[in-house]
Formats: sequence, C-alpha cells, structure tokens
Amino acid sequence: MTTSCITILHGEKEFIPLIKHNFGNFNDQESLELVIVDDGKENLMREFMDIDRCIYLHLSEDEIKEFMKQIEEEYKEPNKSLLFYEKKRRSLPNGFLRDYGCGLSSHENIFHMNADCIYGPKSIERKTSFMKRVGAECVYCDTTLCYDIYGKQLYKTESPVKIYESTMFHTREFWKRRGFLWHDTMNEGKAFHYNNGQDRKLDNYYDTVQLLSIHNMNHYQPVQVSLEGLKIYIPEMISDIQIIEHPFKNIINELFPGKISVLGLESDFLVKVPKDERWSTHNITGKWKQTKLSKMVSDIDKSFNVFLYSSGHPVWSLFKNIPFDIIILETEKNYEQMKSIILENKIHEYVHVRGLFIRKEFLEN
Repeated sequence: MTTSCITILHGEKEFIPLIKHNFGNFNDQESLELVIVDDGKENLMREFMDIDRCIYLHLSEDEIKEFMKQIEEEYKEPNKSLLFYEKKRRSLPNGFLRDYGCGLSSHENIFHMNADCIYGPKSIERKTSFMKRVGAECVYCDTTLCYDIYGKQLYKTESPVKIYESTMFHTREFWKRRGFLWHDTMNEGKAFHYNNGQDRKLDNYYDTVQLLSIHNMNHYQPVQVSLEGLKIYIPEMISDIQIIEHPFKNIINELFPGKISVLGLESDFLVKVPKDERWSTHNITGKWKQTKLSKMVSDIDKSFNVFLYSSGHPVWSLFKNIPFDIIILETEKNYEQMKSIILENKIHEYVHVRGLFIRKEFLEN
C-alpha cells in the first residue's frame, strides 16, 4: 500500500536534515511520497529539490492573510483568542496546514511525520500492519518517547488530549470523511479522529521520538522511562542540530512590530541571549519581597509588553497589578503553581498558547 508523509513547517530550517533523514530511512521507498506545507517567511523549496517524490508548498504572506480571513469568517465560536494569536504572528493554524497537506497528497494512506521527531525505519510498516490487523482506519499513540538534545537523555511524555499528531496514520477515506478543523491551532488530532470512524490506539510508542530543546520548551511534560532492554536508535546527525535563534526572541519580535519593553525576574534568557535593538529590558536579579514586588516593578516602568520569569519563588499579586501582554515561564520550577496563578487571574485574563501566557485583551485588540 502507498503512503503520503505529511510534514508541516513554520520555517524551521534547522530540522530540514532530520526531515530528509526520516523520509529517506523508511523502508519501501517506492511506495512513499513526501508532502511539505510551510507558512514560514522564507521559501525553502531549494532545500528539498534533491528528494524524489516530494511536493513542497510555501504559502506567501498574502495567501496567509487570505486564508486567515476565511478561517475567521467561518469560525462561529465567541472565543477567537487562539486565532488572533496566529494572526498576530502572521501564521496559519496547524489544523489548516495538515488539512492542506492531506489535500495535496495522492496515496492510499497518510502518515503525519513531524519535522522535529525521529522515526524508525519500520514505523510505517508497523502502523500499516496494526491498522489492517485490528480493522481500523486511523491509528495513533497517546504516549511518545522524547529525547533531550542537550542532556542526551530519553524520556517519555503523555498527551493531555490523548493523541499525538506525530504518531497519526490513517486512510485517505478517513480524512475525506471529515478533515482537520482549519481553526485548530494545536491538538488538531483530537477533533480529527474522534467519532469519525474506526480508530484505535497503538500501544507501541517506541517508533516515535520527540526531540526536546528550547524550540518547544514547556510543550511537554517528560518523565523517566524504563525501556527494559530496548535499544532506541538516535542518529548521529541529531548532535548537529542547532537552534540558532532562541524561539522566545522570534515569537516576541513577531508579536510586537515596534518598540518592546521586557521585564525579567531572575531571567536567564536576558543574561544569555543577545537582546534585539528594539528591546528595552530590565532584569530583577537582587533580593525582592513578595509584598513589595508590584511597587518595585511600577517604579521601573508603568507597563511592560513581556515578563520573563525564572525565579525559584512563586509570584502572586504582580499579575493583578501589572497587565503584561505576554508572560513566559523559563523554568520548570513552580511551573504548575505559576500556571494556576496566571490563568486564575480575574483582573487580567490570560490564555495559554504553546507555552506562552497571553493577555486576552492584547490578542483581541
């Protein structure tokens, strides 16, 4: 049976060697095609011209605006915060990109091959075999291995919505019955597979290894894993992957076109990453008291666009008194506690998007 591998990109050039490695490493090459849909700023077609059976589509800024307008018009729910986030970044939701990729594909089966994952040579064979054996039209995993490219350690992580798009494998007919929702900015696999036909969870999750680095900080909750003698292959080329631009820097610059005021609380990011010329920064590194923190910040400036938190102590009242547009938690320390504090704030309401906390009023303006 033939299979189309769908990869969506937002311009991440650093993962191109891994995309090529994964696709070229699968068994039964003649039965495969690679479909890439990219809404990044740069057209990367030349990077993929050496791959046979590859379709690469780059969406221009005008096309992104036009599709985003259509998605907004068709989305009838009152809360459009996540769509506003994509619009401010001049990008498209993952649900749209995956659906567009499926539409461009031509083979019987469709495999969602994420750009920042490692796949075993038999990944597609095993999914095809399992799907046939259980009589399913769509198979997926709710757990995946993950690999810290800095610490060079393997972990596992479980999806809070019980499905990882990077493991999805389904028939063309399953997709035709109900495609991906164009407005789904993340977790797009949940609505796609639920109650859409015969789907089954695949318990063998060892064929997919999600890379962990600063590019997806706070997206996953890795825990220790016992592999019981299993040997997981990590290609040597993984050591060559370098995230040149810190994603925080890129996101901040995309969301704010003009001058940007940034406040850090014991921020490692402000210490280690060269700041942009458009940034005005202040990093609180000395001793501070919970009861006096809001006044300390107000004395520095009455408003900040971005707050970078890397303290070992939780912050309580600051977010009620200072309306930060974006809050970024740099550390895992107190993460769940800080997440609750921010999202339960009734004075300045925040939404959690891809590891960021963004003030709703800022998104909607």
